[in-house]
Amino acid sequence: MNIRTNKEQESWLDSSWQRSRFAGLKESVTPEHFRLSNSDLKQRRHDSTLLIQTIEQHALPLFDQTLARTHSRLILADTKGVILASWGQEHFAHKLTDIALESGVCWQEEQKGTNAIGTALNNQQLTSIIGNQHFITQHRFLSCTASPIYSATNEIVGVLDITSEQQVHNQQISLLVQSMVQQIEASLMDHTPHGSYRFDVALTPILLQSGWQGVIVTNESGNVLACNTMAKKLLNRNSIIGNNFEPFLPNKWPPEINQHTTLLTDNQELIFTCQSLNKPKRTLFSSPKLHLGDNRVEQVWQQACRVINKEIPLLVFGETGTGKEEFIKQLHRCSSRKNQPLVAVNCGSLPQELLESELFGYAAGAFTGANRQGYLGKIRQADGGILFLDEIAEMPLSAQCRLLRVLQEREVAPVGSNSIVKVDIQIIAATHKNLQQQVEQGEFREDLYYRLNGLTINLPPLRERKDIKALIQSLHSKYAQTNQSLSSQLLATLTHYGWPGNLRELDNLMKVTTLLSDNKQSLDIDDLPEHLMAQIISSQRSTKIEQKPERIITLKHSLTTRLVNTFKENQGNISKTARQLGISRNTLYRQLKKLNLK
Repeated sequence: MNIRTNKEQESWLDSSWQRSRFAGLKESVTPEHFRLSNSDLKQRRHDSTLLIQTIEQHALPLFDQTLARTHSRLILADTKGVILASWGQEHFAHKLTDIALESGVCWQEEQKGTNAIGTALNNQQLTSIIGNQHFITQHRFLSCTASPIYSATNEIVGVLDITSEQQVHNQQISLLVQSMVQQIEASLMDHTPHGSYRFDVALTPILLQSGWQGVIVTNESGNVLACNTMAKKLLNRNSIIGNNFEPFLPNKWPPEINQHTTLLTDNQELIFTCQSLNKPKRTLFSSPKLHLGDNRVEQVWQQACRVINKEIPLLVFGETGTGKEEFIKQLHRCSSRKNQPLVAVNCGSLPQELLESELFGYAAGAFTGANRQGYLGKIRQADGGILFLDEIAEMPLSAQCRLLRVLQEREVAPVGSNSIVKVDIQIIAATHKNLQQQVEQGEFREDLYYRLNGLTINLPPLRERKDIKALIQSLHSKYAQTNQSLSSQLLATLTHYGWPGNLRELDNLMKVTTLLSDNKQSLDIDDLPEHLMAQIISSQRSTKIEQKPERIITLKHSLTTRLVNTFKENQGNISKTARQLGISRNTLYRQLKKLNLK
């Protein structure tokens, strides 16, 4: 741990305060909050799943034992200073909400002034900010200690922070944070790509699992892939990554597993133990046609495949056109019911008075106009297979009550009949609406909602998918009749378009555009049908992006134009302009300086 002298501490603290002033912040003014949207926060938390799980396994128990009864919180922020998760007393968390020290809010120095999270990121080392050392007056009731978390390749992957009220952090808190971070980093090393063996090294056996031991990871051949700072100190080497570890061992390769052995070094004997990192491979389910590299779609696909044969109902959410029906078709093909029917019912396309008879069937002569032989109904048609209820939110309350009984009792009573028929069905429901909100408004039965909600699947809209560019190119190649290409400008325009109709809209656009292109070698923006071109331009204008008369201007130019126009419309008001543009004031100052605007 780096312990600074008073003079060094004053120096780095002065530098941090100067950076805070340069960012346009004032001590007595509460800064604006840069907050991620719920979808962006959810994605960042998903990207940091391993890190969050490692903290909960290795750091949280130590925090709970030491500080759980105090007004303290354990906080994780990402490499951008955005808080991803926190743990500790809930009533203290509510107090921190007043200063936006909560999930989704950015705590970089330029946003919040001198603070432990932002300053630790800037200094790239363990940092404590106590009381009045905070730049913003409103933050000075806190004591905070934070440290970057490094990966096996020595890259920062997050920041771990302890924030306390009415408790001045001392050296013991710094040691606690450093100990937690070292244990987290050591655990993360187990996930080093191609790692086969982990060696824990210490002076005595009691230190091998202390969190302060040296850790070395090698591949199958013994070449070192990763090591922590303690390992380099114990081995008296500046770096051993890339070297073969076998010369340090008393016996030939491969090493003995889970045995305490003496390690050979230049000037002392060390104790080490070795464990294998080779884990049994998990069975993955292929996801044909569903995505071309989107992690969110892949994740929900794997989840759905694990439960589809366990009689757990699925509830699929997604905007219109996101591919809910295709997702369910593929899921049916991969299920144990693949040789049985997949019966789809669109609850929104049938008249309310016909939905119950269409779904539950009816007896002969049940009502005027009924079929003389009666009607089986979709539920009995799906017996042994899967019943797909699309647009479930449109189902009337009377039909919801009957459906609930089917799900509970696994039996159906046809309309106009006293007989009961047993059925064996797997239910999958889908909607683009917020069902929970409909429950609160009394438009959807709460008991049916929880009966359907065995596993929730959220399909992302096209505009949020990581594989959007690949999808555009794939659908183009599907309809192109020659070796036609897409111009870079058209591809960029389509990639940044909002796609309110999602995959369905993209599919229609590619189909029509290729048919009208007369087999051109390359498609450009001018080749789009007029109504589609107008729709794209209108969409971009609604987000205040200016257009050239005949062609869509580049994104860089449009952003500059938007910045200048917004700045002028607000008569030079920096805070208002930055807020409308969704950027920090410091970023705005830099852009204005580049454009020579004051």
